[in-house]
Amino acid sequence: MQTTKKPYAIFDYSEFPLVHIKLTDTEITDQNFQDYVDEVGKIYEKGRYAILLDATDTKYVGAKHRIMQGNALKLNKNNIAQFSIGMAIIAPSVLQRMLLEAVFIIKPYPSEVKVCKTKEEATEWINELLENENIELEK
Repeated sequence: MQTTKKPYAIFDYSEFPLVHIKLTDTEITDQNFQDYVDEVGKIYEKGRYAILLDATDTKYVGAKHRIMQGNALKLNKNNIAQFSIGMAIIAPSVLQRMLLEAVFIIKPYPSEVKVCKTKEEATEWINELLENENIELEK
């Protein structure tokens, strides 16, 4: 009997160019993290986009997987700079926000990024970016 494992990230393209990514509370493995990194790396193929990343439920990301993500970011830097409108990250924990903000100070993201405490704050900011691009999402 084959069991289906819960993915590390769930992607929702229903409001494209806004891509919703929900990081889950599943245990991070090399495979599910690589699946996440690979899919993020292909979003640009659909055209200009913005990401609303919900990190509310995610577990600690260890050094090995942070390096994987950093390598993927380096590999996709030009595509992100050209196609990404911006990324809002929902991180309710003060510690999460401080760590993410420190990472982006040390290694700036290739497009606009904001770490937010609430989904409302993140949604408001990402919608402003989309409006500046003359993109209005269907309500």
